[in-house]
Amino acid sequence: MMNAFMTASVLFQSVLGPVESESLWNSLKLMGLGMLGILIVMVLIWVVIAVLNKATSGHKGEK
Repeated sequence: MMNAFMTASVLFQSVLGPVESESLWNSLKLMGLGMLGILIVMVLIWVVIAVLNKATSGHKGEK
């Protein structure tokens, strides 16, 4: 798998010039951190919704 990235990074030429493998790994790391952040926010929203559902589920008789 590592060789595939190295070969792809050597063969790929962008508009701004050749792509270095270090730049490729840095961008993948940054993308992974961004996706992790999105996952954490989604889990926090899910927890807040679950807590609010538990807190308000006992008041079904009131309208």
